[in-house]
Amino acid sequence: MIYLMKKRKKYLIVSLLVPLIVFVYSTLFLQIINRQKIAWRVKVGNFTIGLLSPLSAKEELQKKWEGFSQQEIVLGYQDKDRRVNLADLGFEMDCQSTVARAEQIGHRTNFTIRLKEQFLAAFGWYNLDPIYRINPDKFQQKTREIFSDIENPAQNAALAYNDELGEFSLVHSNEGTAVDRKKLMDDLSQGIKTFSSEPIVLNVIHDYPTVENSEVQLAKEPADRIIKNQPYYLKFNEDYWTIDQKILLDWIVFEPVKENGSDNEILGFSLSREKIRSYLKKIAQNIDRPAAEAKLKIEPDASLPSGKRAVEFSPAKEGFEVKLDQTFDQFFQNISSRPAVKTTEIIADVSEPKNSLEETNNLGINALIGQGTSNFSGSPKNRKHNIGIGVKKFNGVILAPGEESSFNTILGDSSPEAGYLPELVIKNNQTIPEYGGGLCQVSTTLFRAAVYSGLEITARTPHAFPVVYYNPQGFDATIYDPQPDLKFLNDTAGYLLIEGIIEGNQITFNFYGTKTDQEVKVLGPYTLEKNEDGSMKTVLTQEVYKNGELFYRRSFYSNYDSPAKYGH
Repeated sequence: MIYLMKKRKKYLIVSLLVPLIVFVYSTLFLQIINRQKIAWRVKVGNFTIGLLSPLSAKEELQKKWEGFSQQEIVLGYQDKDRRVNLADLGFEMDCQSTVARAEQIGHRTNFTIRLKEQFLAAFGWYNLDPIYRINPDKFQQKTREIFSDIENPAQNAALAYNDELGEFSLVHSNEGTAVDRKKLMDDLSQGIKTFSSEPIVLNVIHDYPTVENSEVQLAKEPADRIIKNQPYYLKFNEDYWTIDQKILLDWIVFEPVKENGSDNEILGFSLSREKIRSYLKKIAQNIDRPAAEAKLKIEPDASLPSGKRAVEFSPAKEGFEVKLDQTFDQFFQNISSRPAVKTTEIIADVSEPKNSLEETNNLGINALIGQGTSNFSGSPKNRKHNIGIGVKKFNGVILAPGEESSFNTILGDSSPEAGYLPELVIKNNQTIPEYGGGLCQVSTTLFRAAVYSGLEITARTPHAFPVVYYNPQGFDATIYDPQPDLKFLNDTAGYLLIEGIIEGNQITFNFYGTKTDQEVKVLGPYTLEKNEDGSMKTVLTQEVYKNGELFYRRSFYSNYDSPAKYGH
């Protein structure tokens, strides 16, 4: 009896001890083999990644996906099959996220949960679905392409511009047929779960428009109003860009939008942010620039009455960076308002230069006081060459207070030894070639700059007949050594610096001096008489105001002969 009791006790101990030992050893085994690896027997879509390091698991999954996503899937409809692969449809597997999810199994902080998951994994409990994403645009584009022969998609009600009516007209909605993309997506997703590329049967369903004919009015009204009120303008400083009907029609976008937060769709109106940003980027190429510090280096020059010439000069300049989205928002708001705001200021960040022009000199030169421009488009090669030399002669010239500037004196020799080429000049009632022809373009531009700077013009002669290079007629100045000459007086309180610039076919002379409250108004030139033979009379008036009161008025009359009198 005692023996039987001992035997039973022994069996009981063994029956309890063996499972415990198995459990302990199994636990140790799983802890060891799963360390820093995906838990044993974990799968993704029936593909085993257990006992791989996360990096290796990601690499193997990537290989698996690359092969699988290139496999052809048969899409059947009636008697015709279509073949496509997941990659072309825009499917991409997120291997990183999939592996990260698998990596958590059996590696929790809590030991009990960790052990439980490792045992479940060992018994094949975990077969994870691959995590993937899809490019909806690519999916729609590809499916439209391969289903083009079996689909007749519904057409939403739309708006198209009618040139005859001068407004947007309704394009009627239509019902249609389309492949059931929801079912197709579900079937493809089911195949991805097991890395299976089984054939799929397509289902064609009725396709209904989401925007009906009665749901376009809220888009039509603002679109019609914006077109009616055009043109609009974008402005930066003194530069303007015209936004006309052609540009607006390209920018206007009609798209379905939700109606007042409901699921019902109506036609919405907007402007293409992408297209307007692209347009603004082109404008910004002429605006964006870094801030530039002022530079002025002056050296002695005995050939000038002042004895000084600027050999290096650049004014301080603010830096600009156009803000594309802010400008778009402001433009859209302006043209949509009632009444419409026709001109929108281009918004830009401004950066200041490190110094000012005033800090570079002790001559009182601190500001731009006037500017003159002219255009010599269509000039022959020799004329352009001579103009270039002439502008260089005046670039950097410094005029002392009270100094009378003589164009001919500063210009000096215009012979071939000075680098000039023969070009047409007006001489002795003829138009003939002479060395230095074209320098009147320089004198004309300098005359304009002096007038706009409010300087007293002491000598100026118009050309014998109207010359197209000097439009508008009546704002020119001819020169020839020794006479006629162009002269003006530096009647400011400080020195003047002349900057000459050629950009393309345009000359610009900038006059820098001491900033004052003086205001200059230039009236005209106005045509007083114009005859059929091309002869004409004009008047140009310069008015200088100080402290708001007229200080000086000077009129320049021009009497031009007929060009026919000066043949060549």
